Amino acid sequence: MTTPDAYDKLAPQRRKLITFALLGCAFLAMLDGTVVGTALPRIVEQIGGGDSWYIWLVTAYLLTSSVSVPVYGRFSDLYGRRRLLLGGLAVFLAGSLACGLAGSMEALAVSRAVQGLGAGALLTLGMALIRDLYPPSRADGLIRMQTVLATMMVLGMVGGPIVGGLLADHAGWRWAFWLNLPIGLTAAAVLALALPDNRPAQTPSGRLDAAGIVLLSTGLALALTGLGFKGNATVNHPLSWTDPAVAGCLLGGLTLLALLVPVERRASVPVLPLRLFRHRSYSALLTAGFFFQVAALPVGVFAPLYFQYVQGHSATESGLLLLPLLIGMTLGNRLTATAVLRSGHVKPALLTGAALLTVGTAAFFTLDATTSPALTSGWLLIIGLGAGPAMGGITIATQNCVPRADMGTATAGSALTKQIGGAFGLASAQSLMGHSATAAPTSSAIGSTIAWSGTTAGLLALAALLLMRNTPIPTPKSRSAALDPRSATHAAPAADGSSA
Repeated sequence: MTTPDAYDKLAPQRRKLITFALLGCAFLAMLDGTVVGTALPRIVEQIGGGDSWYIWLVTAYLLTSSVSVPVYGRFSDLYGRRRLLLGGLAVFLAGSLACGLAGSMEALAVSRAVQGLGAGALLTLGMALIRDLYPPSRADGLIRMQTVLATMMVLGMVGGPIVGGLLADHAGWRWAFWLNLPIGLTAAAVLALALPDNRPAQTPSGRLDAAGIVLLSTGLALALTGLGFKGNATVNHPLSWTDPAVAGCLLGGLTLLALLVPVERRASVPVLPLRLFRHRSYSALLTAGFFFQVAALPVGVFAPLYFQYVQGHSATESGLLLLPLLIGMTLGNRLTATAVLRSGHVKPALLTGAALLTVGTAAFFTLDATTSPALTSGWLLIIGLGAGPAMGGITIATQNCVPRADMGTATAGSALTKQIGGAFGLASAQSLMGHSATAAPTSSAIGSTIAWSGTTAGLLALAALLLMRNTPIPTPKSRSAALDPRSATHAAPAADGSSA
């Protein structure tokens, strides 16, 4: 017996209003991940501290937002998403207010951690609720909304430094955080009034998996902290993989995550259902998402160093020279949505993206001081076109290869592995740069770092995608064929995309 879907009878205008509020929540979460960078000089000027605090102001936010993602995702499957999202939004806004009122670097770092704790709900539950609002019967709408969401993620990543710099120069750095309040409060009001409380048919009767939550959160926090130490090492303060701070955090985190496995096997209501990993497509997609980020993130970090230190461009000019990458990501994501709508299959688009990402990064092996901006722009465009399909495509495929009751957990897993992939990619690239690091990075060091990171991870993403089943995505054409009484009866697809 099925429970009526509270979202099924929503009026079109109400559905759109809720969707815009969810997109606003996701945009705020992405924006605040990068807003501190350009505002930091003014922050240091007014409340003290030093540039070394940049690491902690960024890490505190990314750490708490990452470790809370799987908990929000799992609990939303068990108890419903509406209250968790509103609670996470309240925590995020309280952290934003505290950031704007902070009078010291210590207080600002703690407030950023609170912000991140709420931000973990905004992006994850926003994506899951968009999937709820646009189920398989509305798959065309889902694909379009995922495209818009991915575009907003790009705008959030790009807009953070721009917004932070503009507000720091013209309105005061505190407004980089206070700006969240009117947007967030408006989204909260819309969600509180318009979003139905669609809870699962049955509430789990087992005990709360407290041990699993502690092991998962602490293990992820230690592992991400170790990667953060390694990724933020500098020439003046180098850190190797065997450094006690790096190795200790990584080993401690991996040990706790290993201990999580037997705990989850015994838990009556596990926070991390291990049965999901028996779906071949789900495991393959998580692995591919991880390697997509490993390949793509170093490009956005190290290409500006080349433009500034090697070719002598200003910070503003280097940002503009990076636009082909962002245009390619947006365009690649949009083309993926179009291809999926026409074919009903996402695997070919993801394979094409991984191939383009590999080719585009491999071109950086030839980078030197005289490489023309037109040529680097072409390479960046190809990389962006390759990274674009992973932004929305992996999420769409992930949500369609598991049972709907696990969709929040699956969405959280996809988001988390991408975040971990980004942290690992930055740490690995920094390690590669360290072998030839000088006070001023050379073109050969930057080019080989981008190329080795991108080609290796791109090929591994390709290998992972080849292992996934070609998960069918419902489209208007496929639904019409299914409803046509003249069509032959076919077996329903299994949860991992294979024939039942």
